[in-house]
Amino acid sequence: MAEIEGGAYTRLIQLMKRHGYNKDVDLLMATVISPPPNLRVKIDNMTVVLEADDIMVAEHLTRHSRIVTIEHVENAERQLGDKTEKDYIDTDDKAAPYTSFSYNFVKLTFEDVLKAGDRVAVAEFQNGQQFMIVDRIKSYK
Repeated sequence: MAEIEGGAYTRLIQLMKRHGYNKDVDLLMATVISPPPNLRVKIDNMTVVLEADDIMVAEHLTRHSRIVTIEHVENAERQLGDKTEKDYIDTDDKAAPYTSFSYNFVKLTFEDVLKAGDRVAVAEFQNGQQFMIVDRIKSYK
């Protein structure tokens, strides 16, 4: 077996290529036909429609709760990926004095579940015997 060379990142990629491939899992694209609890999903280029009993769903795509901390730092810059915004929540005039606050151990419930028309990534396991929706997908066309 060839020696693994390079920096830490390069070695990690080489190890993943060598040992991380799993031929037992395929990633498929699909469309939600109907939302939970009567979930139905149509896999691209397949005639079969998966029913709720046929498919698992990653928790973050379901209605669920988490315990979180909410922190507000007035006038803090927030990097949002495609832009940077300032955190102005309690001063309409965007001028001092600023107030910051934090709420610890707050229960946050995520209400947004899968909807008809959502495009999703589906992992197929055990030669089509098990399926799991791993995430919504979006195209920036």
